[in-house]
Amino acid sequence: KKGDLTIIRNTIYARHGYSYKNRPLRIFFDSQEWYVPVSADIRQAFTEIEKQNIQLLLRYEKNAAEYYDYFGRG
Repeated sequence: KKGDLTIIRNTIYARHGYSYKNRPLRIFFDSQEWYVPVSADIRQAFTEIEKQNIQLLLRYEKNAAEYYDYFGRG
């Protein structure tokens, strides 16, 4: 589902210490013991694989919004 994909994608940001302004994401990641917010701009810390994974997850999120949540098995 789109919400699950959003959490998965944002976990990449959270692992680098992204400080969320989005309240639901901030609440979710604040409850993770490993999460330590340090900066609002962590993009320079991403590896090439992480950048590719973010782009892939964004495509899946778009498709989930258009198709899966409506036609999915859920």
